Amino acid sequence: MQKRIVIVGAGPIGCYTAQLLKAYGFQPLLIEEHNEVGRPIHCTGLVGNKVFTKEMPFVISRSSIINTINGAIIHYDNQHFTIERERVAYVIDRERFDKELSDGLNILFQHVFLGVEKFDSGYIIETDKNELFADIVIGADGANSSLRKLVNHENNIRYFGGIQLRLQVKPRYKDLVEVYLKKPSFFWIVPEAEDIVRIGTISENPYQDLQKFLREEKIKGKIIEKFGGRVALGICKNTVTDNIALVGDAACQMKPLSFGGIYFGLKAASLLASCIRDNRLGDYDLLWKEDLAFEIKIGLKVKEIYSRLNPKELKTVFSLLKKQKAVIENKGDFENHGRLILEMIKEPAFYSVLGDILKILFRGT
Repeated sequence: MQKRIVIVGAGPIGCYTAQLLKAYGFQPLLIEEHNEVGRPIHCTGLVGNKVFTKEMPFVISRSSIINTINGAIIHYDNQHFTIERERVAYVIDRERFDKELSDGLNILFQHVFLGVEKFDSGYIIETDKNELFADIVIGADGANSSLRKLVNHENNIRYFGGIQLRLQVKPRYKDLVEVYLKKPSFFWIVPEAEDIVRIGTISENPYQDLQKFLREEKIKGKIIEKFGGRVALGICKNTVTDNIALVGDAACQMKPLSFGGIYFGLKAASLLASCIRDNRLGDYDLLWKEDLAFEIKIGLKVKEIYSRLNPKELKTVFSLLKKQKAVIENKGDFENHGRLILEMIKEPAFYSVLGDILKILFRGT
């Protein structure tokens, strides 16, 4: 008898997992608290080019792409430098991206997940509408995952809020993302179209921080859309127990430095679906951590260091990044920041500031 699989959350990672399981012969059921896929939006809509490559076992349509990004301009104080990487990323219509991933799937909309209880060899899933039985339950219910609290006791998980505005204003650069290093976090300006930009930040006080940034940079424009969300950073001790598994933001599969989670989530979903196909779900936690945990741990450490920097130290780090421009352009990877950091450490320019970096690293420990 075929396993009954219920996925909680019909976001992009939940839908991608379902598409893979469907391709493997399963008939997964998704439950979604909202009345449609793709709304509300909780994402910048900037994804690396690997999302659309044939590296993925389920090839994603490129029809949601609305702009191509060829690099970034990094700002600090009154200085900046440009990193050029052709087709390094794409700006996407997230609603369309999500809806295309949901095509042909069995989704119960406006069903709020309330809890799960062990029953015989499977589980009873309670929603505000009814009860469902499943042999396997997958939590793809985002940063605020209810299932994560059942599987993982959240020892070291931190939450941050994010906000993004779509402004009707002409972008200064049509194919470059602008990143501003400003404590306590950073800010981004993403060109969407000839007269629209996406501006946002993620921090502990995102609304106040973004308003201050807009005033300081004298950025004005009509607000077309405003949306926010929550991100969870950390390494979950467990992402699978018995026949319950977590994937995507629910499993904190996210890049800590940029808060991007699409690519990591897709990779983990591929591993999860193959483990279910091969009847070895218990291996999932080990497999995805072998692939992604190093990047997450490096990112968490660098983020911790960044949070400690005073203005003088941040200027030192910015100068180091500027000197490493060629290394970043040649060896940088939109999805794997940790590997780039290791490459930068090998460069002679790093040794001139090694003492300063070590002081930052060990201060407050």
